[in-house]
This record gives sequence, structure tokens and C-alpha cells, in this order.
Amino acid sequence: MVKKTHDGHAGRAPGQRAGTGMVRARLGDTVVEIQSSVDLVLETMAEFYPLTSVAGAAQQPSWTVVAEALPGHNAAVRTSFGVGVDVDRAARTVRVRSQSPLSLAVTTRKLVREVFLQACEAAGYTMIHASAVYNDEQMIVFAADKRGGKTTLALRCVLDHGWQWLSNDHLILLPDSDRGLIATSLPTPIPVKAGTLVDLWERLPQAWDLNGFDIDLWRRRPARERYGADEAAYFTYTGFGQLNPVFVPLQNLHVSIVFPAYLADATSLSATDSTADKVTTAPGVSAVSVVDTARELAGHLRLDWFDEGRLSERFITEDHRDAETFARDGACLSGLVAATAPGLRYAHSGDPTTLLNELTAVAS
Repeated sequence: MVKKTHDGHAGRAPGQRAGTGMVRARLGDTVVEIQSSVDLVLETMAEFYPLTSVAGAAQQPSWTVVAEALPGHNAAVRTSFGVGVDVDRAARTVRVRSQSPLSLAVTTRKLVREVFLQACEAAGYTMIHASAVYNDEQMIVFAADKRGGKTTLALRCVLDHGWQWLSNDHLILLPDSDRGLIATSLPTPIPVKAGTLVDLWERLPQAWDLNGFDIDLWRRRPARERYGADEAAYFTYTGFGQLNPVFVPLQNLHVSIVFPAYLADATSLSATDSTADKVTTAPGVSAVSVVDTARELAGHLRLDWFDEGRLSERFITEDHRDAETFARDGACLSGLVAATAPGLRYAHSGDPTTLLNELTAVAS
């Protein structure tokens, strides 16, 4: 299988220009127009958002981002990559300038994400460190810290069982007056780590960014080393044929909150956890109380978006809640979800089949 190059760009040489392109990205009622003559900008946007043409569009964009292959040194603000950013709040337009096509594309993608995240903030969102999949009847939220298997389980649900991929690492919950809670996600790259890459290599689509991953080298390494490594290649929802981001109302779905742990790590569960003495060497599912589900889900809130510069860097958004308020509000939303969604602990080996069989049996 031919994989994409390190920068995720396949086909034309980076920076090759076509005619000026204008497309629009949408999340709910928020629309951002992107204008650029740099192919890589438009190609990158198409990897991360469902795009529509400007022709015939009735709704005016919330913001317009103009990405230009020009020096950025005279801009009002420069990013850490030297990209110039000029914001015209009155016209709700951002001009982005760089002579590096890749830096220009990445900055444009992040600016569009910033607009969408601000719309989520206006709705009082929370963000959870969780992957999620859904179908016509169910949604499964995999909430765990690093190395819990969130991405692997969601990936196997998509590849093996035909589920739709809602989020990876950045699950957003939005309160909506008409539809109750809505789930969506940030359109970020999906990191698939070495162990899973080796296991599923022939079944995976083209990587958006191989990140220097050498499949032949990793196949020769011991399994324990592969599964303990952080080396990863990056994929996009589009690469898996998934429409993303999307709005998914929870009120019509049976939602399950799953706290996964690999079998080798499952014995590290707290001794006070009622499920700790049930862990075996075989995959197993056990119930978690409503109170514990709410508490543990709140413990997976993504507060790193407030203090990590590469994540919290903002250029065009307005007021955002502080971390303390965000955490308090997030705990309330987590409690609402836990009140109606059963919590489960899943000791697994990277395969969701046992869990899915259990959920099917409960539903029937």
C-alpha cells in the first residue's frame, strides 16, 4: 500500500498554485469561508472538514479566512512558525500570510477550528479526553488517559463492525435547548500508535502524515516494544471515509460510557473500585455506578487547552471561561450524561468484540 509523504501532501508538489479557491466549512450553524490560491491549504481543509462551494450559498459566513503565499513579517501578529495573522473584527476577516505552504495550511486549519470552538463556547460546551463511535441506535464513549486503548477500540469498531467515528481524544458535549445534549468533536489528526499500526497496516487507508514511521523496522521489533511505544502515524476521518465533524444528538441514542484498560494494566485499578477483584486475563465488562461514572468522566475533562501554548493559542476568539469555571461546568454536564448512560469498565486486548456483544445482549 502506498502511504502519503511526511507532510501529508500527495499529488502535486507543495505550494503549486491553481486559481483562487473559495470553499466553506460548516459546523452546525457556524460557517467559515476559506479563500486561497495555495492548493495545499484547500487540500488540507478538505481532509478535516466537509466543504461546500461558495456558489449559491445562502448563509453568510461567520468569518472569512484569506490565506496568502506572501511574507508574513509585516503582520500585526506572527505565530511561532512565523506565519503572519491580521484580524479585522469589524469585517470578521482574517488574513494569513506565509511563504511556507505547509505552515500556511496548518495555521488556516487551526483558525477555522478556533472559530468553531468559539461557537461551542457560546453554547457552554465541555471537552472530554475520549474517543466515541456511533450508529443509528447507539453511541459508545471510550474515556481514558493515555494508553487506555481509546483510539484502538474506536478504530476496530469502525474497521471491523461498521460503526461511525465521532471523535478521537476531543469529544465535545453541547447543551441544546431543543435537542438536549449534542456530541461533536474537533477535527484533529488521529494518531495510531506503533502496535496498532503493525497489527492493522494492510487494512488502514493512506496516512495523512506518516511521521517518519517505518513499518518494516517496527515489524522486526518485539511485540512488547511495539505496544509500549508512542511512535505513531496520523490519519484523518476523511481517510476512513467518515463525515466529520458532525452533530449527533444523544437523546435518541443508547449511550454507554466505557472506561477501557488493557488487560496488562487492568490490575492497576484502585483497590477500592468494586470491579477490581473481577479482572481476569480474558476480556471482561463490568458495571460502574452512576456516581463513579460521573466522577471518572469529569476526571477526563480536557483542561490542557487552557495552558498548553500550542493548543490554547488564539487569535480571533473572544471571551472564554477560565479553567476553574470550565471544569465546574464540565462536571455538571458529565453528571447529566452519567445519569442516563450506563458506565462500564472494559478490560481488553485491543478488540471491542466482547464489549459490543455485551451491549447487544443488554439492548435486546
